[in-house]
Amino acid sequence: MSINVLVADDSAYLRKKIGDILKGHELINLLEFAKNGEEAVDFVEKYSPDVLVLDLVMPKMNGLEAFKLIMNKHPTPTVILSAISPKNLDSSIQALLMGAFDYIIKPGGIGAKDLPMFKEELLAKVLLASQSQIKKIFRKGDEPIKKAMTIRQEIIDEIFNFGQYLNRLQPVQETEKDPETQIIDIGKTTVVPTKETQQFVKKEQGEFTKSENLSKATSVTSSSLLKRSTKYEKKKPIFVPNLTPVRGAILASNIVVIGASVGGPRTITTILKELPRDLCVPILIVQHLSSHFTEAFVDNLKIECNMRVKVATNGEILQAGMCYIAPGAKHMEVGVENKKPIIKIYKGTPVNFCMPSIDVLFFSAARIFRNRTLGIILTGMGADGVEGLGAIQKVGGRTISESEETCILFAMPKFAAEKGFADLVLPNHAIDHEIIKFV
Repeated sequence: MSINVLVADDSAYLRKKIGDILKGHELINLLEFAKNGEEAVDFVEKYSPDVLVLDLVMPKMNGLEAFKLIMNKHPTPTVILSAISPKNLDSSIQALLMGAFDYIIKPGGIGAKDLPMFKEELLAKVLLASQSQIKKIFRKGDEPIKKAMTIRQEIIDEIFNFGQYLNRLQPVQETEKDPETQIIDIGKTTVVPTKETQQFVKKEQGEFTKSENLSKATSVTSSSLLKRSTKYEKKKPIFVPNLTPVRGAILASNIVVIGASVGGPRTITTILKELPRDLCVPILIVQHLSSHFTEAFVDNLKIECNMRVKVATNGEILQAGMCYIAPGAKHMEVGVENKKPIIKIYKGTPVNFCMPSIDVLFFSAARIFRNRTLGIILTGMGADGVEGLGAIQKVGGRTISESEETCILFAMPKFAAEKGFADLVLPNHAIDHEIIKFV
């Protein structure tokens, strides 16, 4: 199986570096280079690539304008390249919400020191993007999703002047290190990616023979990328799954907990925008997203949704009608204080390579709200949230997995459904009705 990739970047130096990386992988076929946004649009139409690697700041037509045209005419899994300071990454999150598969922050320079990590990140995200169903999902005639895209783009058109905004952006001067991710070994209750996401790992360096398929390459490349970083502090709390009931808590309502990874921002928006402002439950959401983008994600939800939306803070009492988004790089769980359900935010150890982790939220909700919990697992790679969804089902709560029909990446929901943990398997545009019924 060959993955056809198109690269759009105005830097000849970067085109060569990126090209050498991509051509060095036996599963990837480098189609062509585009030197500006106009060429990117033309080449996508000409070649219909499996994946587009797209720079943001380019001459003639900038990357976001090119991306908008491409997604309207020829939806393509797109990995955005950005040399923008993390403090100014509103444009990348908006691109992500419009349908970009993922983003890569360019290092200040791709020299000998930075190249290995950049290479791993680029290959991991291109391989994952090739499994995206975005072409199928954004096909013509799909009215629910087509309508959601149109509304989203209308809003973005109103709040963004792409060219002027991009001209103000500053290149990255330094790169910031993300917290280390690791497997959590806690005996019989080990919380790690399930065997489905690890069974393909045969060689430590992620090298494959031609007979080994894309899923193997993707799994190992992603795992090796996620494990690399500095040493973690030993005192950070380790998550231990616990379903022991919390007695004495006064529960004024049911609760809805949602978990998502790759493709989640678009899917979460699709669901929340259909819910009424006076919904009489709190909704807690873990979206795997860089901490740089959390505020921009919440701001976009505030524009598009009727419900009140905020970044969760430690110690606040749960309120009906409020949607809480987990902050970046910290776990969010439900706790009890003075008999009232509260939100607990803390920087612990990554679970399933993730912080925030969906499992952490789901287990805590199941423990406190028991059968008054609705758990929903959406699009994404890996297995975070799968066991947590099973925990919610075990205590009598309701569970939903997003169906393959609308998943950008059908992995987390697939594993949950295959294990029998999902009471319902639904396309994302049908989930809001089930939330209202549960409430």
